[in-house]
Amino acid sequence: MNQLASLAPLLLVLLASLIILLLEAFGRWTQRSWHATIAVAALIGSIFLALNWWEKSATYFSGAYMMDKVAIIFMVLFSLAGILVILLSFPYMVDHGFNRGEFFSLLLLAITGLMIMASSEDLVVIFLGLETLSVASYVLAGMKKQDEKSSEAAIKYFLLGSLASAFIILGLAFFSAQNQSLNLRQLTSLATDKLESPLFLAGLCLLLVGFGFKVSLVPFHMWTPDVYQGAPTPITAFFSVGPKAAGFLVLFRLFYSIMKMEADVSSIQTIIWILSVLTMVVGNLIALRQRNVKRLLAYSSIAHAGYLTIALLSRDGQGLTFYLLAYLFMNVGAFAVLVALSAKGQEFHELEDFNGLGERRPWLAAAMSVFLLSLAGFPPTAGFLAKFYVFSTAVKQGFTSLIIIAVLASLVSVYYYLRVIVHMYMIKEAPALPAIKAEPPLLLIVIFFCLYGVFQLGLFPARLISLIRQALTTSLP
Repeated sequence: MNQLASLAPLLLVLLASLIILLLEAFGRWTQRSWHATIAVAALIGSIFLALNWWEKSATYFSGAYMMDKVAIIFMVLFSLAGILVILLSFPYMVDHGFNRGEFFSLLLLAITGLMIMASSEDLVVIFLGLETLSVASYVLAGMKKQDEKSSEAAIKYFLLGSLASAFIILGLAFFSAQNQSLNLRQLTSLATDKLESPLFLAGLCLLLVGFGFKVSLVPFHMWTPDVYQGAPTPITAFFSVGPKAAGFLVLFRLFYSIMKMEADVSSIQTIIWILSVLTMVVGNLIALRQRNVKRLLAYSSIAHAGYLTIALLSRDGQGLTFYLLAYLFMNVGAFAVLVALSAKGQEFHELEDFNGLGERRPWLAAAMSVFLLSLAGFPPTAGFLAKFYVFSTAVKQGFTSLIIIAVLASLVSVYYYLRVIVHMYMIKEAPALPAIKAEPPLLLIVIFFCLYGVFQLGLFPARLISLIRQALTTSLP
């Protein structure tokens, strides 16, 4: 069904971004809190408009844009991530003196790019969405204008991101030379001799390099630690969830279509296998040496990208989607706690800053412990079930050796997650920090909601799993 109304969730977010930008430019008399209100209202409205299409199926632009159930799930994920980031960034911006109008406008523009990527199977349209996301992200990374690390993060992100985009464009050129269409769904009808041609494989590898940069696969991860540390903490939370989810969705759709064919794809599987191992091992081992918790979470994010790559290899769309939803709650929650440890325009994120946090701010320490244990994969949290679903499916498909490596890598990660908890509860020597005021109500809402998500998905996942399975059954070719 070809309907213009299917564009409504996307257009609402884009319209809100433009309205906020105009209010910032010409509405100096308008209270700055209106910017956040408009942004949150637009994202909530986008969620309801997207869910309205759950029992329908619509396309537009000759099928380049589609509103299927998988796209709806990821639109809800992106909108929810945006709402949480806005809520936790509002008190943060007051302390750090941000220009709120351009912040919220750029954030909504980045979410628009994510939605475009999730709602298309045409590689050209996906690339347009990726560039919309990237341009907004480069500016967001450098929002702390007085901080040299923030400016350095923005420059590194821009330079390496531009290089990744060049790889994707070259990959699209090789793709189009072998296949007249760049629609991922039509790859299933590609002749076997073309699929096994060097030109097609080269294009596929170039696309993997480009999108591997966006999801932080090793060895394309170099930007991640510096950008995560230098960017404003709320934006770091967004970077760790949004681009990763969209990038893995694109990669899943790409490799699902190819691996479904009868051609020999062993070389492609070997490449993905190696990338997964490198990402898990390198991410976890380097995280052991980190003293800054933001950098620690950056390498943790790299390691989790390795676990998610296992789902690509085993064509496990259900495990991939559930993992990304669980990762939203536990990672945004961890960064929300880091936001709470910011005061007077400074961030206190070194391991020593967590000394005695269990006594100084017990509720905050307890919440951080839950998020870290979930990232490590302890039951009964969402992180445990996310890894269990991905690992069990891969074992059933014969990737036992890969899962052994993944389990060992997860055991390594337990050390650096527990090290933060040790500093919070077992090292009593409190650091000499300035007095930090009580957590703002909006920040408490974000932390509580993330805690609820971590335990809800960890204890009662059946309903969500059913929805994901239904979406994949109706949406995949």
